[in-house]
Amino acid sequence: MDTNKITVLLTGADETLLQQLTQAGFHVLRERPDMTVRAFFTQALEQSDASIFVRADASEGFDTDDITNVAQAALSDPQKVYVGAREQTVKKSLAQNIYGFLSGIEAQDVCSSLFAMSRENLELMTHMKSKDKAFCSNILLEAREKNLVIVDIPTQAKIDVAPGWDLLTSSFKLYLVFIKFSIAAFIAYLVDIGTFYLFQKLFSFLDDEFKILTATVISRILCSIATYLLNRGAVFNSQARSRGTVVRFVILAVGQLIVSWLLVWGIGSLLGGGDEVNTLLKVVVDLVIFIASFSIQRDWVFKESKGLLK
Repeated sequence: MDTNKITVLLTGADETLLQQLTQAGFHVLRERPDMTVRAFFTQALEQSDASIFVRADASEGFDTDDITNVAQAALSDPQKVYVGAREQTVKKSLAQNIYGFLSGIEAQDVCSSLFAMSRENLELMTHMKSKDKAFCSNILLEAREKNLVIVDIPTQAKIDVAPGWDLLTSSFKLYLVFIKFSIAAFIAYLVDIGTFYLFQKLFSFLDDEFKILTATVISRILCSIATYLLNRGAVFNSQARSRGTVVRFVILAVGQLIVSWLLVWGIGSLLGGGDEVNTLLKVVVDLVIFIASFSIQRDWVFKESKGLLK
């Protein structure tokens, strides 16, 4: 491995690890206590002409072999972001599962301080909008937003305590996509209701049943188009092919319609039916479908075929 192309950005005081990395031929830069993470990365880019940068916190138990393996992977394919995954010896926490749902990141160790990336991708991170306290926790979120593939590299380090609720409170960036998804859904709902009212007026010469059917169909089509455009462009920033995303979106929309109908009808029948019961059921069922469709749209409908995690 050509260590001349690699610079290690080391955080934490561990003279033994520093000496081992130096002996292995790595160029090592140490973070000063008074320096922000962004400033540290920016300084590293100015001081080193390396093509690969590896960042590690000495306090997390990583050794020279771990750092070498992550660096080697980055040298082999610089387009991806590599994470040194510690083995979690305890069961995943609820906070981790919620994080996975909101972020769409399935990396084994989202809290790891060991990661490697190309010079270009590190520069990309220095321009990320983030407060310093949440900077490192936002790196994987930024990578996913920029459609960078995230790869786990196993290490000998271990996690003996599952990440807690701090994982969900450390960064507002975690919630941005879901918030935008919810706003887009509300806008689409307004389109649905508004156009339904408009087309009822336009087709007022028809009998009520045909007037409502016509207004419903047209308003739902326009609502679906608005949902597709908003989610593709403003929410998920998808670069996937338009034809594929349209087909998958239509499949999902039809599937949601069928599932909603079957669940409301089936559960309503078990509970005795009635307009009030069915209406309440539809509110609950559609809410569950809405939450489920968030991850389906992000990870299937608007996802590029190459994938975001391997």
